[in-house]
Amino acid sequence: MGGLELALASRWTLPENRRREALKAAHAQDEEGLLDLLNHHLTLKSARRSEVSDDTRRLYALAVRRFLAHAGPPQPGQSARLELTRLEAEDIDLWLVGLQREGLSPNTVASYLYGLRALYRALAWAKAADRNPAAEVKAPRDPTPAHARKSALSPKLYRDLLALPAGKYEAADPRAARDALLLALGGSAGLRASEICDLNVADLELGLGRLVVRSGKGGKRRVVPLGRGLGETASRWLEVRHGLVLRGALPETEPALLVSLSSNASRGKRLTPDGGRFVAKGYYVALGLPAELWGLHTLRRTAGTHLYRATRDLHVVADVLGHASVSTSAIYAKMDMDVRREALEAMEAMRDEA
Repeated sequence: MGGLELALASRWTLPENRRREALKAAHAQDEEGLLDLLNHHLTLKSARRSEVSDDTRRLYALAVRRFLAHAGPPQPGQSARLELTRLEAEDIDLWLVGLQREGLSPNTVASYLYGLRALYRALAWAKAADRNPAAEVKAPRDPTPAHARKSALSPKLYRDLLALPAGKYEAADPRAARDALLLALGGSAGLRASEICDLNVADLELGLGRLVVRSGKGGKRRVVPLGRGLGETASRWLEVRHGLVLRGALPETEPALLVSLSSNASRGKRLTPDGGRFVAKGYYVALGLPAELWGLHTLRRTAGTHLYRATRDLHVVADVLGHASVSTSAIYAKMDMDVRREALEAMEAMRDEA
């Protein structure tokens, strides 16, 4: 059965079972049971329902595990140090302070709070909690502006990055063509990690010079034009991919555009976001980039920054990257040091002429 069918057939389906099982899991601090409830609630009751990303589910699960470890699992015949059904907002505040003292960033700590909030929404839905103490807690804020925390690759570094796959593997190795497309989909088309890995072969419409993102943020669909370089990179991978199918190294029925080429059990299956990050990390390390730039989102930031530099049009950036508002895209203007340098030079020139 698929994920939705499994959710519908779970122990959380009937209200009378739901409350009993949720109370049992909460009192026992049962990690497996609580995460099962959380995932069921995300699938059926969250804004995105069954389209909640795997990354979000993993992040929320990590948050729940971290909090349960902090609360202290109950010993036989004893209560936990912090009981879920009796938790106060101050208990969560202290936990968050402890996380920050461990060196976790404000954004990471905030994401853990969001995961705990989601758990309590699930418990309230199951009528195992009458309030959400996590909702009363304010998420910590990073005082550093977003554009100062995040950076993009320079045009030269991005060109060097795209050249690495061909130099790493022999010409006949399919990983060179796949990896080049993975990097280009992020750095040239500006796709998110999940969007890259969710692409199917059918979503790449080379004849029309475009690709279709069917599972964008918030479940939104958008069409992204293919530049000449990205189109050539995509064509090359499709040729290599077709050769894999002909040789029986890739199932003909596999719809995914990018597939795993590792030697383990995942070979021939859809490449996951974690797999994509692992691939990209190898090239980041080879390029000598610091660890804070190893995520696939670095490529999306690079695309946004370069696109703004080329057009100076936030509306174009928002349209290509799938932002709901141009205010979200404004960060790419702030991240581009050349834009600010040109503005200052123009101001100085104006003063000299006055």
